[in-house]
Amino acid sequence: MTIHVHHLTGSSPTPLAHYLKGLGILRLVAEQKDPAARGWWRDESFHLATVLDDEELQRFFLEEYRPTPLVGPWTGRSGFFPGSSESAARKALDKIRSSTLPRVYPFHEAIDLVRAVLMEMGLNATPEDSNKLRLIRVLRQKFPNLLIDWLDVCVVLTDESSSCPALLGTGGNEGSGSYASNFAQAVVACIVERRHDALLFESLYSGPQNGVLRGPAPGQFFPIAAGPPNGGIGFRGDVQMNPWDLMLCLEGTCLFAASVTRRTHATALPHAAAPFAVRSSAVGYGSAADGEKDRGEQWFPLWERPATLQELRSLIAEGRSKIGRRSAGRPVDFGRAVARLGVARGITAFQRYGYIERNGRTNIAVPLGRWPVRAQPHQDLLDQVADWVDALQRAGSGGQGPASVARAARVCEEAILACCRDGGNPRRWQDLLIALGRAEAQLARSPRFTAAQGIRPLPPLGAGWLRAADDGSVELRLALAFASQHGLTAEGEIDWQHPIRRHFLPLDRTGQRFAVQADALASSPEIVCLTDDLEAVALALLRRRIVEAGQKGLPQLPLVGVPGAEASLHDISLFLDGEVDERKVLELARPLMALDWSRFRQPFAHAKTTGWPHGSLGFYGLARLVYWPRPLSPTPGAEAVAIPLDPAILAWLTAGDLVRASTAAVRRLSAAGFRPHLRLVAGDAALARRVAVALVFPIGERDAVALVQRLTRPELDASPDPDDVPAIHLSI
Repeated sequence: MTIHVHHLTGSSPTPLAHYLKGLGILRLVAEQKDPAARGWWRDESFHLATVLDDEELQRFFLEEYRPTPLVGPWTGRSGFFPGSSESAARKALDKIRSSTLPRVYPFHEAIDLVRAVLMEMGLNATPEDSNKLRLIRVLRQKFPNLLIDWLDVCVVLTDESSSCPALLGTGGNEGSGSYASNFAQAVVACIVERRHDALLFESLYSGPQNGVLRGPAPGQFFPIAAGPPNGGIGFRGDVQMNPWDLMLCLEGTCLFAASVTRRTHATALPHAAAPFAVRSSAVGYGSAADGEKDRGEQWFPLWERPATLQELRSLIAEGRSKIGRRSAGRPVDFGRAVARLGVARGITAFQRYGYIERNGRTNIAVPLGRWPVRAQPHQDLLDQVADWVDALQRAGSGGQGPASVARAARVCEEAILACCRDGGNPRRWQDLLIALGRAEAQLARSPRFTAAQGIRPLPPLGAGWLRAADDGSVELRLALAFASQHGLTAEGEIDWQHPIRRHFLPLDRTGQRFAVQADALASSPEIVCLTDDLEAVALALLRRRIVEAGQKGLPQLPLVGVPGAEASLHDISLFLDGEVDERKVLELARPLMALDWSRFRQPFAHAKTTGWPHGSLGFYGLARLVYWPRPLSPTPGAEAVAIPLDPAILAWLTAGDLVRASTAAVRRLSAAGFRPHLRLVAGDAALARRVAVALVFPIGERDAVALVQRLTRPELDASPDPDDVPAIHLSI
């Protein structure tokens, strides 16, 4: 037996009409001619393997194909009721009914069955909602199996009502048109009257079009065909779609029968669940716009391994994606499921479509991009933030909350989808961290809304985020050092209850919830980091910690980094040289404050300083030693000495006075037993402020000891001759 492979270039993943047409061809050939036929997608077109050769395949559709009787008496313009609006559909049904072709006998039987039911129920006009539901229930009981799938694509019955999957509009209607009516008209033109035999080849193989057709409307499946630009007189043209395309497309929809599923909550009402269908979200595609009306999304599978009709039916019947035990209900969830291969059964990609209202009040199936199915790394990290982003999205939806919160939620969803698509790219994870940090900051700027909605700050993040986001950049390393800082107990241990995150957000004692006062987030003198400028934030943070040191009677600055997260002297040097994106450092630091620091382990191999950096790092070292949070030894083996905190040094640096700042630093170090080589530093105000900001990045104890060894000589006299001391002049 010879198997022929047909490259059906007339069927492609876009538009939706051509995707469904490919599936319709496989379904009809397998059901009516060759049960072993197989189909698959490759090179942007559908492939069909069957015992039929080219001539036999075309002859099958022209002479043997039995059209599925797609009727819709519950809709307007169905052809089953009198009236001028139904004339075209009624004429089509009458022609089918009067035809003597054996291949349309199933259509005869369906028409007779519907008319008998309508007569039995006393319906002589399009039924109202109450009668419509009753009619659909009766038809479901009496329809043959051939029509049950079609009915389930159009409408799904629940215990007390019905719902309509978006694939066929509102129960088989699209605006003022009826898909059943259009299908009947195409059957008359192509099957009963055989007026378009020449167009079958074009439909199968996308050959040259033989003239311009005015035919049945394609609805949302093929928007450009519903009135292409310059297709006639004026700017819009007549409807032009190959009627074979329309027939085969609607035949393909029968594979996407919906079912009824119940939500997790036992008391929730059931809802229609179409295969691979999710609620819509304006994320993940370039044409997204706020406020667009839509009927959700559907993700259609593409596969490259030949599959039989039965295998395809099984795949679509299982067309639910899951995240853990929860069904994916939104595009973000679906993207996460795809990234984990949670829905893969030989699927290589999904073509995403949104049923969006555009071009006036017309709904069209808009292609929203291709999603490859392949395992992506680090996807478990998304579990840590998915519920938080979902809560943010719910709170900001419906126009009830601030538009800024809704925008922040959408940006987070975009970033999550980007991580699902390209999870091996550290920049994607950095973008997501930044989006999360901005969203959390926006909640703090909307205190009444956040309190009313009960939204929490970012949940604890695992150290895996650092591995996923590690691009080797100095910005990430400095952000990590900044975010790791905590207070100190009286015994000099890390105070896990006092992270610097409390200076950014109003947090309760647990740090897992916002502190609420009356009907808004609580205000506190602790919260001093209110801007998006690193310099302003760093100086405000240092000043606040100096105040707290005075309040608690602490001799040194209560600001220490978590071991392993500190900045290296090399990175500090780059910062002093102005070679660091300061805005990015702060934007990454905000979300990194949510890390579970008590379980932190060093993630990076820090860059090492080669030789001794220039003088600006030297003066930074003097200031850093004065603001070191713990005792240090002036010489190896000597008793550690606490260098008393001097708030004046930060004040002089902030004012841009390097001379006074360096004089005060030398004096304070000398008094503690450390004898600096440098006794006077002169430079511009910009360098002074940059050194002040650099103090907000903690360094490790090993680097602090290196600074002592490089910058001090304890054997020097405490009061040297002023004319015999080195001085340096710095600028940036």
